[in-house]
Amino acid sequence: MNNMYLIIGEDKQQIDFYLTEILNNIKHTEDNKITYDLNQSSIADILDEASMISLFANTKVIVGINLDISKISDNDLEYLEKYVKDINKDVYIILLTNKVDARLKTYKVFKDNFKIIDTIKTDNQDELLIYVNKLIKEKNYSIDKTNLDYFLSKTGKDINNINSELNKLFIYKEEDKTITKEDIDLLITDNIDNVIYEFTNAVLENNQEIITKMYNNFIIEGISIDYLLVSLSNVFRQALIIKELKDEGKSSFDIAKIINKKEFYVKKMLERLYGHTKNDLCHYINKLAEIDKRNKQGKSNIDELAIFLLDMNR
Repeated sequence: MNNMYLIIGEDKQQIDFYLTEILNNIKHTEDNKITYDLNQSSIADILDEASMISLFANTKVIVGINLDISKISDNDLEYLEKYVKDINKDVYIILLTNKVDARLKTYKVFKDNFKIIDTIKTDNQDELLIYVNKLIKEKNYSIDKTNLDYFLSKTGKDINNINSELNKLFIYKEEDKTITKEDIDLLITDNIDNVIYEFTNAVLENNQEIITKMYNNFIIEGISIDYLLVSLSNVFRQALIIKELKDEGKSSFDIAKIINKKEFYVKKMLERLYGHTKNDLCHYINKLAEIDKRNKQGKSNIDELAIFLLDMNR
């Protein structure tokens, strides 16, 4: 059990879901929960509270709302850095903030010591399943596990998008309240991130039939060449990192931790990379950079990306 949490997001419904989950795990009571509005109080006030022994309960829960990490003073930051080295394990601190700039120096102490919950986009599939399932039940709708998985496969992991697509289903199914695969296919469009993921997998697997079909659809639908170039370059760079870590003797589990992905993803990538050397990946990255440069300079009157996709595995 973590003692310190940072919840990031703006939607009250999302925030309340994660806050409730944490509080339930802590098994708190309202008697041992204290809330500070950080528009009027400071991190120092919370840490002072955390340092005091509760007279009424064994544990204490401190919730700090409206945190703005960019406005934390140097003194408060120093106080926080000291506190995280010797925390009071009977105290749970939960801070809520609308957004963070990960480049800020002040963010490092949170990243290193707090459990970060980004309610806008999370890689935790289990949390998403719990969130969506709970929301559907609260609205008195029903969906089976297979269709719930299918729904998330189409929406991606952006919770704003998930909520928007759920509202479509709620309105459409207002009478019988049971969400089916047919309803999902009718109303929910594939998230572009999922489509690009499928496309880049096809490229790594050299599945020319899927590559050609999807690429032609991208052109018809007006997906920019710039976006495709960046997406492919990012995949090849990550593939190169995975290859290098594997050559260093790292396990799939270790690689997954380093690149912040699931172990299953790493294993599948290694399978797809079987026929690609590190030199190949470097060549692909450089070639895409050249295409991108010529494309931005308007020096090419042919579809160089299409030619690259046809030739890269020959």
